[in-house]
Amino acid sequence: MGTEAKLDRARFLRLSAVTAITAVVAACAPPPSSTTTSTTSTSASTGGATPAAKATTAPSAQATTAPAPTATPQPVATSAAIGQATAVAAQTTKYKEAPMLASMVQAGKIPPVDKRLPDNPYVVPHPWLTTGKYGGMLQLICSDKTDKGTTQYVQESMYGHSLLRWLKDGLEIGPGLVESFENNADLSEFTLHFRKGLKWSDGQPWSVDDILFWWEDEVQTPELKELPPDEARSGKGTLFTMTKIDDNTLKLTYDAPTPLTIDRLAMWVKRGIGPRWMDPKHYLQQFHPKYNPSVDKTKWIDTFLQKRDFQTNPDSPTMTGWMLQKYNQGQNSIWTRNPFYWCVDKEGNQLPYIDGLTMTNFQDPQVMRLQINQGKVDYVHGGFTPLTLADVSTLKQNASTSNMHMEFWDGGDGSGSAWFFNYDYYEPKMRALIRNPKFRQALSHATDRPTMQKVVYYDTGEQTTGTMSPKALEFHVQGGQEVYQQWRDSFKSYDPELAKKMLDEIGVKMGPGGFRTMPDGSPLKITIDYKATDDPNSVPIKKNTILEKNWQGIGLNAKQNPVVATSWDDLWGAGKVMCDADWGVGDGPNCLVYPQWMVPIENTRWAPLEGEWYAVLGTPAANQQLDLDPYKRTPPRMAPEKGGPIEKIWNLYNQTKIEPDQLKRTQLVWEIQKIHISDGPFFTGTIANSPTIILTKQGLHNVPTRDDLSSKNGYQFGFTGPWIIPSPAVYDPETYYWDNPDQHTS
Repeated sequence: MGTEAKLDRARFLRLSAVTAITAVVAACAPPPSSTTTSTTSTSASTGGATPAAKATTAPSAQATTAPAPTATPQPVATSAAIGQATAVAAQTTKYKEAPMLASMVQAGKIPPVDKRLPDNPYVVPHPWLTTGKYGGMLQLICSDKTDKGTTQYVQESMYGHSLLRWLKDGLEIGPGLVESFENNADLSEFTLHFRKGLKWSDGQPWSVDDILFWWEDEVQTPELKELPPDEARSGKGTLFTMTKIDDNTLKLTYDAPTPLTIDRLAMWVKRGIGPRWMDPKHYLQQFHPKYNPSVDKTKWIDTFLQKRDFQTNPDSPTMTGWMLQKYNQGQNSIWTRNPFYWCVDKEGNQLPYIDGLTMTNFQDPQVMRLQINQGKVDYVHGGFTPLTLADVSTLKQNASTSNMHMEFWDGGDGSGSAWFFNYDYYEPKMRALIRNPKFRQALSHATDRPTMQKVVYYDTGEQTTGTMSPKALEFHVQGGQEVYQQWRDSFKSYDPELAKKMLDEIGVKMGPGGFRTMPDGSPLKITIDYKATDDPNSVPIKKNTILEKNWQGIGLNAKQNPVVATSWDDLWGAGKVMCDADWGVGDGPNCLVYPQWMVPIENTRWAPLEGEWYAVLGTPAANQQLDLDPYKRTPPRMAPEKGGPIEKIWNLYNQTKIEPDQLKRTQLVWEIQKIHISDGPFFTGTIANSPTIILTKQGLHNVPTRDDLSSKNGYQFGFTGPWIIPSPAVYDPETYYWDNPDQHTS
């Protein structure tokens, strides 16, 4: 990227807290009758600092825009040891449990708490936490016309199946089910040490056999269509080898350096939204023909898939803090505490504090808003609802009735509501026009971001051409801000006259009908496509209305076009949808851990057929159906243009996958982003990093405030955009508690 983009290695290594797991968090508690000595090579902090004072009034939306993070993470161990700090006070002689569980112990229904927890439970480390009270229920709410509300949104709130955990808004990685690990010098081998004594929610022991069951009996059973995750492939694209050392130790061996393994083990919440990584073998083997020859071979797949889903099947064991009690499709799901949850607070109290929760899904967003304003909801995570900054005034007006306190966490996204054309659109003339960078650049310059920022985003966030997350590590080292600003500002200026000039230059000129035409003079029609389920008051629809007017203003025949949501994925993957105008780029905490926006490697984003081509490389499908038209292959896929931008991006990306030196990987990332400037924008943003509304009922504690998530605590003001840093799971809702739990029993 030139001399301006040179990295200073010393500063980079000081800031690079995401490639090696840190020892700055409380990793585990000792057994009740003993103490534990730290074995890490760096100092460890157990958390438990006096929490910052909670705000008593909600800040205005205007005040929520935060500057780029400036927090400096603590130095990390170059060896990948996880600190095993003494996190339970020495005077603690016994773990504590919820009264409802103590009653079950007394009745002989479950073992004592000391027998239910692992030898070294995970101690939740956040500095704002105070010791809670047991009891009560939590009423959650969402609005989605699909079933995601009663399944995925709950799962995004629980980190229980994760091997490792993102901390401090992605700046650090801490332990999870994995207590410690080692890797070899070239990062091609990782040995994972899981906590001893882990148990599933039905009390059965957890072991690495549950991971091997997923890998050997699900991923390698083609009928189940369980694809290997990114972290299962080496830098060369070949699958790793799993070796069981013992019940609590697993070795991952790659045929090449695979430096992002640890980051990817922390991604998602595992087992559902992200890669599963484990399933309860003791329960599911009865539904698998390998273990039970009597299962109906014609029906076993549907049965198996239904039985393994702990989000819809109450009988499926889980490792999360709450386990499913009842599921009503599309309406609600009711969860109760898991007696065997493997996490505690710093005083040895088994989590969660709250007995259970109910997630209610309202397909009508107006009904959802009414429920909030009438005080029938306890906690609202803005990422699960269509709430926008337009709702702030009404929410404040009803605060005395709803008893809700309002906070604003950063979205962390790099685009706001974005749009992107289908680079592999099926119609040749339109595809050629879409692939012309000047066409996409002209439409970006024709976009009135100042009006969008004022009308849709209430003067929050920052105008952008569209980038990866502004919180990404690569943008916060020497030279990184310059790279970020170049990408952000490349085509963001609102300049309709420049847009008209650029369209004229590529032959998209005004025709006799009052609209611009294709370069050959044929009609040009642009559809601003979005899923038909979108709330008409949603941010994407408001943005698309302005976009439609902007593009018509430079002579383009552009119309909004709702597409039936159930057919969207297939149509998009086949190149049959021209534009996606209701998504956005929210991924972090670095640009490589989930690079799908930056690098087309699958079929849902801006180059679906070429992404699919990359996805099947190294598999038998790669050499099949090559004699067919790319759009008639199963799945549809095509090779990139020789010497074109996608081939260049892939070549750089392939180098990052085997480069163990993070300094060099970051420089390669910058080179990829340079192509996004010279040949882009491939996706186009509007207003990045706008606030997400968080609503908390008065009396509910340990929900972090914006001040808690500030740089003084080493955080980045929240990070709600990406699902790969699962929010609110990263803030451990199992620590939320009521000051009056007896008043929240339903």
